[in-house]
Amino acid sequence: MQIKKFLFELNHSEDVKAIKITSCVTNSAVKEIWIPGSKSFTNRAIVLAGLCAKPINLYGFLFSEDSYWGLESLKRLGYSVYVDYELKKVVLSPPKHNNNESVELFFGKAGTLARFFPSVILNWQNTFPAFSKLKAKVSGEPQLMRRPLSPLIHALKELNAKIDSDQMPFAIESSQLEGSCKISGKVSGQFLSGLLLSAVGANKNINIERIDNLVQPDYVRMTLQAIEKFGGVIEHDKDLNNFSFQPIKKLGIENYIIEADASTCCYFLALAFLHNFNLKVLNLGFSTLQPDFKFLELLQKMGANIQIFSNEIFVLKNENPTKPKGNFCFDFSQYSDQALTMGAIALFADAPVEIFGVAHIRHHESDRISCFVKNILNLGLKIEEKNDGFIIYPIDKKYDEVLGEFETWEDHRFAMTGFLIASKLNNVIINNPKCVEKTAPQFFNQVQELGFQIESLKEN
Repeated sequence: MQIKKFLFELNHSEDVKAIKITSCVTNSAVKEIWIPGSKSFTNRAIVLAGLCAKPINLYGFLFSEDSYWGLESLKRLGYSVYVDYELKKVVLSPPKHNNNESVELFFGKAGTLARFFPSVILNWQNTFPAFSKLKAKVSGEPQLMRRPLSPLIHALKELNAKIDSDQMPFAIESSQLEGSCKISGKVSGQFLSGLLLSAVGANKNINIERIDNLVQPDYVRMTLQAIEKFGGVIEHDKDLNNFSFQPIKKLGIENYIIEADASTCCYFLALAFLHNFNLKVLNLGFSTLQPDFKFLELLQKMGANIQIFSNEIFVLKNENPTKPKGNFCFDFSQYSDQALTMGAIALFADAPVEIFGVAHIRHHESDRISCFVKNILNLGLKIEEKNDGFIIYPIDKKYDEVLGEFETWEDHRFAMTGFLIASKLNNVIINNPKCVEKTAPQFFNQVQELGFQIESLKEN
């Protein structure tokens, strides 16, 4: 498994300090793009494979920094990992012997792994009854260890999980999960998803009650869908308030297909809209459960000509191009990963745009509200910070008069959002674009294939 294939590389170079977008070459031809696999489904598949005692083929796999650490963690547990980069395929085969009783796991910056992978350790002896107890020490990058985890750990402890701390780093060991617990959904739906993944691997009855409101419920539905495709059985109400699990014999599936990443797709659709060129997305459509797909409706409201089919999306060039329509207030609580994307588009709109309902993104890889506001103000542009979002105003000067640096805050969403902005403001520099490798290491290579020209500024 070559780590280089999972990480950022721009034009065969790794030591890129910053980038500028020098020009965009467009024509009337329809540009086509194949979107990499879903980060969310890839990471769920990695964890569910760790709850299976038989081999599985994962197709459409996303090779990124997050998924690398997921596969590396399975390898440290004794799984055999075969990777085919050309076919975007990974074959995972479980250990045949109890290779070790103690292991150290490192999750990089992957919040999903921190919340989901404990299920593999906790249920180790249920997955492999002949194996002895497994203990693991879990850590990650400083950025990850600052992110909240306690609601999940408190709920797992209610189910008898053996975890020695409410925050990373922590020690965890295989446990007999059973009983009932409560968990809040107001900070992150990932806590509930992590709990569901742990519960489905247990061999005792488990009941879960969700309290408070639930941010991004569609991601929980994605977790339920993935669990069911792996053979898990869950009873739950339609509002995702209560869940019950009864023991099943074994999880397992021979083949699992990972669909394209809707979050990454939105950046390409936004680019086609902002630069008014024809774009065809080859492997995503209205059949997806991914919540970010709803972002397309907002682009349509702002004037984008988008046609959506079951597994294809077309952005069509407007023959009489105008600025994106503004004067909207958008609730992004259900697809908050695109709040920054909309913020970038709104800079070029004909009226202000307000984004609200995303207070929880202050606790993601960065404080995405505060950091975005700082970036826009540093470019000499107008934005107002709110507790749960921001109001962004259209640029009121010539685009070539906007100068400055766009910080990425070690956050992949800022790297891709920064590209949207710098693609129109060619005197804006994007610092540390390498952080895009967390979920989309080939992003900058793909935008070049669409006609954007990038100048790399390397380390001294």
